[in-house]
Amino acid sequence: MRNRTFKALAAALGAAALVAAPLVTAGASADDAPDAWPADTVGVKGELVEWTSETNHTDYWEEEYPNAVACYSSEGNTDHGRITDDGKTVTLNEYDSSWPGDHWEVLVIKAGSLWNSVIENPEPGVAYASPPNDGGKQANVSHWIVCKGEYPTEKPKDKVTETEESTTDCGDEVVVTVTTITTTPYKWDAEAEEWVLDEANAKTEEKRETRELTEEEWADCNPTTTKTTYGEWVDGEWECGDTTVTQTREVYTTVYHGEDAEPTVTTTETQTRELTAEESEQDCTPTPTPTPTVTPADPGGTPTSTDSEALAATGGGISPMFAVAGGAVLFAGVSAVAFAAYRRRQGAAE
Repeated sequence: MRNRTFKALAAALGAAALVAAPLVTAGASADDAPDAWPADTVGVKGELVEWTSETNHTDYWEEEYPNAVACYSSEGNTDHGRITDDGKTVTLNEYDSSWPGDHWEVLVIKAGSLWNSVIENPEPGVAYASPPNDGGKQANVSHWIVCKGEYPTEKPKDKVTETEESTTDCGDEVVVTVTTITTTPYKWDAEAEEWVLDEANAKTEEKRETRELTEEEWADCNPTTTKTTYGEWVDGEWECGDTTVTQTREVYTTVYHGEDAEPTVTTTETQTRELTAEESEQDCTPTPTPTPTVTPADPGGTPTSTDSEALAATGGGISPMFAVAGGAVLFAGVSAVAFAAYRRRQGAAE
C-alpha cells in the first residue's frame, strides 16, 4: 500500500515537473527582452516574445492576428522563404499574387526555448534574425512560422513627396537643381485598425539636373554697375557787369558687366556760379592807354651847347652828315652868286 502510495505521489510530482519545466525554461519575462539580443546578432531584429508551447502551433498565431488567412510552419526552405546566414536568419520570398490574402502578415522565428522573434508585416528579401538562447547567444533557427494576411481595406498608395532646391554656379555659368524624392509606404496598424505611414521604411533618392543660365540669371551673376569720375570745374569768360559765369568740366563714365568694362564715355557738364564782388570789380577796371613816344623835330642850326658829351647824352647836336651837306649847299650858293656877278661885269664891259 505504501509502495503504491509512494509511486502515485512520485508520478504526480513527475507530472507537475513536466508541466513546470517549460515554465521554468521560459522563465524570462518580456521586460528582459530589450536587453536580450546579443551584440553580434546577425540580421534584422524582431520583437522578442516569450516562448511557450502554444507558440509552436500555427493556430495560436492565426488567433493572435485577425487578418491572417493562413499560417504555415517550416523547418527548412519552402516556396514561402528560406533559412539564411548559416542558420541565423530567415528570408521571405516575394508574395505571390495567386496565394490567398495579399501580404505577409507575420513571421515567427523559433530557436531555443526562451524567445520567439516576431516580425509583423515582414518584407520579402530581408534577412530577419533568430532569437537568442538561454546562454545569451544567437541560436540557430529550429523552425519558423509565416502567416499570409488580407487587409480589411485596400492599402493606400505610397506617399511621394518632392522638394526642389536650385543653386546658381556663377563660375561655371550653370544652375544645379537637386530634387529630393521621398517615398513613404503605409503599414497596417492592428490596434487602430487603419493604415498608417511607415516612416521607418521611407526611402529617399536625389535627382540632379544642370542647365545653362538664363539671361536674367546671368545678369544676376554679372550685375551692371556704372563708375563715374569728374574733372575740375573750369571758368568761362565774363564781361564787365556780369554777375555769373558759366563753368564746364569733363565727366568720364564707364559701364561694367561684372568685371568686363565697356569703353569709357566722356561728356561735358556745365553749371553757373555767382561771381564774387572782387571778380566783378577787377573785370570792370579800365586798362590805361599807353602814352605814345613822340620824337621832336630838328630845329636846325648849331646847338647852343658845345659840350659833345652833353649833346650825346640828351640826343642833341648836328650830325656830321648834315654839316657836310650844309657846307656843300653853301659853297654852291656862293659859287652861283659869284658867277652871276662875273656875267654882269662881262656884259657891262661889252
